[in-house]
Amino acid sequence: MRFARFCAASALLLGAPLALASDAYPLDSFDVIELVSEKTVECRKEKDQALCSNYCTPKGVVTRIMHADGERKVGRWFLDDQPRLCILWDGKIKPLCFTVFEQDDGSYKLIKKGKHITTITGVDDGNTKKLSLHQPYGPT
Repeated sequence: MRFARFCAASALLLGAPLALASDAYPLDSFDVIELVSEKTVECRKEKDQALCSNYCTPKGVVTRIMHADGERKVGRWFLDDQPRLCILWDGKIKPLCFTVFEQDDGSYKLIKKGKHITTITGVDDGNTKKLSLHQPYGPT
């Protein structure tokens, strides 16, 4: 009886890492660059489910448009030494940095300080939304 309980407990403990496998390992630097550079990235902000599109140039410029109101932002994207995907919006002094995890459904979770902040729901090659790269500071 004890052996059966031991086996059951062991199976649960050993199976737990497998259940988290899609979240277990963040993307490395190469994979993050390949994911966003010269791509239009479709995203969903988790706090309010707002949808957005970002275009990331290979030179590190990012332009975002919110679908609901058309608000645009321009900034710089880069990788820090973690490697996390970081965005510094024009007019801000502190970047937002996210660890990126690929999910089984092909989406990507962006995690900041252990919290799921944004989901990348799709990625297309090129500037498919024709997002302007020359925006003034702040919303227009």
